[in-house]
Amino acid sequence: MKLNFLMIAFLILLLNFQCKAQTHTINMAGDNIAYAHGYLSTGQYYIKDINNNLDNFIGTWEYVNGNEKFQIIFTKVIKHHKISSISNSNYYEDGIKYIYKKYVNNVLVFTSPARDYPSFRTKDGILLEGSIKDYGRITKNVYVPLANKLIYPGGGPVDARCKITKLSANQIKFYLYLRDHFPNYDDETYAGQPLFSVPNDIIMTKVP
Repeated sequence: MKLNFLMIAFLILLLNFQCKAQTHTINMAGDNIAYAHGYLSTGQYYIKDINNNLDNFIGTWEYVNGNEKFQIIFTKVIKHHKISSISNSNYYEDGIKYIYKKYVNNVLVFTSPARDYPSFRTKDGILLEGSIKDYGRITKNVYVPLANKLIYPGGGPVDARCKITKLSANQIKFYLYLRDHFPNYDDETYAGQPLFSVPNDIIMTKVP
C-alpha cells in the first residue's frame, strides 16, 4: 500500500509540473483572447506564425544602383526563446532574422554580423516590421538608466526601425527610420551625409 501511495503522489507531482510547464500558443496574426498582465514574462507563451505569413519574406532581396548593389537575406526562425532582464521578457517566438551585404563592382565589400535571433514579425504577410542595425553608422555612448548599464561604450551601430512591404511575389519596399528624438545618432559626425549607410526607401527584387 505504501508503494502505491508513493507512486500516486509521484504521478500527481509530475502532472502538476507538466501543467505549469505547458506552453500556450498565441497566433502571431492576432486573436481575440485577453491575456493576463505580464504574460510575456512567464516563459509559458509562444507567439507562433500559425498562418506561415513569415514565409512570404524568406530569401535574398537586392537593390542595384549603378556599380553598387545592396542585398538583404531573410531567414525564418522557429520558436526562439526570448529572455531579457531589461524588458522583463521571457517567451518564445517565431520571426525573421537577417544579414545584409554591400557590393561594389560585384565585389563584396561588407557583410553584417550574423544573428541567431529574430528581428521581424508580421501579422498579415504583407507588412514585416522590426529593426536593423546600421553598422555603418556609429552612435555615441549609450546609457540605459533603467538597467543602470552603459552599452556600446565608445559608440555602436544605430538601431534603425524598419518596415518591409510586400508589393508582389518578387518585389518588396524597404524603408528605414529612426524613432522620434533618437538620442544616440551622431548628427555632428555624419552632417551632410545620408541618414543611413545603406540604401533607403527603395524597391528590392527577389534573387532566384
